[in-house]
Amino acid sequence: MLSRRQLRVKVLQALYAYFQSDKKDLAVAERELFRSVEKVHELYIYLLQFILELAEADKADVDELQNKYFPDQDELKARLRLYQFSFVKVLSENSVFLSDRKRWKTTWQKDHELVRKLFFEMKRSPEFRTFLTSETVDEKLYLQEIVKKYVEQSEVMLHHIEEENIFWAEDLSFVVHMVNRTVRQYYESGRLEIFEVYKDEKDDKDFVRTLFTQCVLNNKEYEAAVSERTQNWDLERIAMMDILILKMALAELIHFPGIPIKVSINEYIEISKDYSTPKSKQFVNGIIDKLAIDYKKSGKIVKTGRGLME
Repeated sequence: MLSRRQLRVKVLQALYAYFQSDKKDLAVAERELFRSVEKVHELYIYLLQFILELAEADKADVDELQNKYFPDQDELKARLRLYQFSFVKVLSENSVFLSDRKRWKTTWQKDHELVRKLFFEMKRSPEFRTFLTSETVDEKLYLQEIVKKYVEQSEVMLHHIEEENIFWAEDLSFVVHMVNRTVRQYYESGRLEIFEVYKDEKDDKDFVRTLFTQCVLNNKEYEAAVSERTQNWDLERIAMMDILILKMALAELIHFPGIPIKVSINEYIEISKDYSTPKSKQFVNGIIDKLAIDYKKSGKIVKTGRGLME
């Protein structure tokens, strides 16, 4: 589920927290790192459950409508309602989803009023009226629009997610992408795939653990190397994120012989664009190149495959 770039970002965040903390307990920091990775998957299951909660609110609304003296005729004549979507039925019966929901103890029970509020906000929208009166409904597009409007773009939902878990707000955009990908793949293939935390659990966990621990254990060496290559800069005025990104790049270049040098350099340049200052890309790019040259000359960077030293 999480790409290597996402895992690198998680390591970057963990390193920032570790070096900002007064307590430097490597074992505790490593556990917190893996917990933050798993929290991404928990949010993914939480948002899939939100779709089911909206469908339940929709079903309750239909039941209530049928008992009214003067019901909305468009609603009565609707060919399809959200709770009848095939994705909703298949998701609610999917064994992997149900197992993950049990594992994370996922529930919206205490937030029932929030679900109702967002459902009625959805019901009042022009899109919902169009949906009710349409002869044909594109379930995939409508579900993706719901996720976009009532999760990703909703201030109410964003506030709720921040209140629920400190890790989740940072991961929301990525997880929304994964939820939409789940919806899209279901309607395009007819098969529901619930994504796991890792693409390859052993390899990904080894990557995360090694990258984090090597940055911590070799912090003084990497700091000296960075300082040597930034003599014309005041090290205290360089953004802390830039320093951490450079240290991570060094750790990856040295301790992952199967990853090409160019791949590592490009990954950290891209991360610097999103997680540091506007000028970081140019700075990080120049310093990483110099550090890579220094460490190749010293023999500390050794790659095992053809072309990986380029």
